[in-house]
Amino acid sequence: MAFVTFCGLRTGDLRLIARTVLPKIFLENLHLHACEVLKGRRAVVLTTLLRLMVEGFLKKYLEVGEVVGAELQVVKGCYFTGVIFWPDKQRALRDMVKAGVAIVNLSNVHHHQLSAKKIYVVREEESRSESSKMPRNKYPKPLVFHDGRLAFLPTPCEMMAFFMWIPVAIPLAVFRIAMGIVFPYKISIFIAAITGIRFRRAGDGKANGEKKGVVYVCTHRTLLDPVMLCSALERTVPAVTYSLSRVSEALAPMRTVRLTRDRGRDAATMRRLLAVEGGLAFGSSSDPSREVKFYAVD
Repeated sequence: MAFVTFCGLRTGDLRLIARTVLPKIFLENLHLHACEVLKGRRAVVLTTLLRLMVEGFLKKYLEVGEVVGAELQVVKGCYFTGVIFWPDKQRALRDMVKAGVAIVNLSNVHHHQLSAKKIYVVREEESRSESSKMPRNKYPKPLVFHDGRLAFLPTPCEMMAFFMWIPVAIPLAVFRIAMGIVFPYKISIFIAAITGIRFRRAGDGKANGEKKGVVYVCTHRTLLDPVMLCSALERTVPAVTYSLSRVSEALAPMRTVRLTRDRGRDAATMRRLLAVEGGLAFGSSSDPSREVKFYAVD
């Protein structure tokens, strides 16, 4: 399964997934008491998961010192072969002696009996209980949704429901797209509501006292947010995009303008759109505020 999943995948793609998708899943399954034990300590994490998948999350949200886990073989500097190998576990155990604390489950407690001064054992039935999961208001850092906001934990039941929904989802999506293109917004919103889409809008989307136009910042790099934005405003707002396929741009119900990553050129394009159209939708999967500051549209 690991070979099929990672063979030929770029290292940058896995890092992107680890940064934008996996934090949501990890935080939803974070053990409350384990985090309380780790708080304020120098932690060394030994995990059976791939290091690249968990290292960013552990260092950003739990501020651990080092992560030791399974590694993927890389060829040509940027492609995974799908072959998994393990680093030296004994080195990680020696580092845990300095840390002084080990959080383990019953299956590997014997590995840490001689290496850690204190051992906290997490039982399987305890880890599955709802009371042990960390509530959202106690997350170490706020969770910001980007491309991972629609992701779910691929358990057997969830995946079965996902594949059973596909035969219904594809015709439904085609129908919604067709209705959105053919009918005006007031009618298409009504049709969308009948087919299960729920809209919630705050404000009227107008900038008070501003005549230069409005930049609508989206947290999704695809055209999903601009489509919902146009429906909420009941008018067409052009979307500035990059790294999108020609097919997505052709199917978009609004005008799309490609960015070139040239700061001066893109800023001029945005100012022209703001002057002519009165607004534009801008989306990014990394950090929207940083992207807007980069272009500095005044």
